[in-house]
Amino acid sequence: MSRKRHNEYRRQRQTSGSERSYHAYQVDVPAQGTTRADLIRLLRGGEDTYLELKVRFSNVEKLTAEIIALANTAGGAMIFGVNDQLRIEGVDDPENVVEELRGICSQQIQPPVFPYIRKVAFDSGRRIVVLEVDTENRPHRTLDDRFYIREGSHKREATREELSRLYQENHLTRHEQIPVFHSDLDRDIDESLFWSYVRGVNPGYWDKSSKGFPTDSVMRDMGLLVKLGEHMIPNVGGLLLFAFNDRLTEQMPKAGLTLTRLSGNDHHAPVVERFEVHGNLFRLYDGAFNFVRRYADLWDSRPSRKVRESSENNGGNEIIADSGEQLIPGRANYHRRVIIEALTNSLIHRDWSVSDRQARINIYDDSIEIINPARQLELPIVSLRYGIAIPPNPHIKAVFTSEHYGIQTVSGGIPMIFSGSINFARKAPEGPTIANGEFRIKIHGLR
Repeated sequence: MSRKRHNEYRRQRQTSGSERSYHAYQVDVPAQGTTRADLIRLLRGGEDTYLELKVRFSNVEKLTAEIIALANTAGGAMIFGVNDQLRIEGVDDPENVVEELRGICSQQIQPPVFPYIRKVAFDSGRRIVVLEVDTENRPHRTLDDRFYIREGSHKREATREELSRLYQENHLTRHEQIPVFHSDLDRDIDESLFWSYVRGVNPGYWDKSSKGFPTDSVMRDMGLLVKLGEHMIPNVGGLLLFAFNDRLTEQMPKAGLTLTRLSGNDHHAPVVERFEVHGNLFRLYDGAFNFVRRYADLWDSRPSRKVRESSENNGGNEIIADSGEQLIPGRANYHRRVIIEALTNSLIHRDWSVSDRQARINIYDDSIEIINPARQLELPIVSLRYGIAIPPNPHIKAVFTSEHYGIQTVSGGIPMIFSGSINFARKAPEGPTIANGEFRIKIHGLR
């Protein structure tokens, strides 16, 4: 078994003698070099948070829960063939115990646990089996969606708050998969929007009315919901895609967009109009796209100067400020596909783990700037220029870019945004950059 978890066991508190015994065992004993003396030293401390003792292999359901509890807490060991008085009784068929444990870890636990299992023989002829697990892929659950943790030498089901922390601590869990524990399936999910998408994706199956509308099981199959006991809890991705607009605003208040038209070419210019749009991703895209169309002309190909001048002569070149006094230059021209792709990317690739700031879209006289809260990308940001990216929200991306979600999207990413802008406006976008916790890209228009 990998020893990567050793530092996790060293808690910032005074440990008991039994815990110190287990820590010493973990640090001092090579993974493949355990001796009988090492095990005797480990057993001397008895059961605790990290050690479970079993006389024999029995009750698969209970063993499954106890393995999950170890893996969800801090990792640890389960030893078969030792009684509560710490006497080594051995197991009758250690080979069979090993196979049964492998079956539990691979087939009865989700995601599977990958244990280190070994057999140890004593001079008396008695043999024991040692199973060790780490915390690499936590949180783990049973097949009926029960999450267990360990408290001292006992296991119990995790609370919502504890499960939330487990998801957030796992660096392998994408933020879109983290359950929103104050949310509720029946109260928060717009089932008409959800089933419009599901029926569109798979009409031959879900058009059969006899199957009903099992929103919970389908959302779970799609990776948009977590079952905790009897509770059905949407995760971040499920809420962003299918929540009622007002419910999403309550559950994720900073998930909106701030849209601003400025009279000038930078953020110091006077504000013509500013408002916020809140709701699910469909609502955010619709609000952002309509705001852009209010202050810019979108074209499928580069218009001639004559066409642009005709548009300006029809009143498209002036906007009255909110004060009613200031006359400002009006609409720039942009490639429609470039703007659609830029708005799409701003929503599906946003770092939703940054929950204290909203995304912003600024429309200037000659450009449109998109600003998203962001942490550092998994790859250098320059890789985006070459079409190399790791989607941070694959579930959101898959649903949002489907025609059945109801939004007309395009593809091509940053390379298409660059090539389209250069061909249309004869000027490359500025960025993309990440600085001060923000992702920025500015697209120049044609005047």
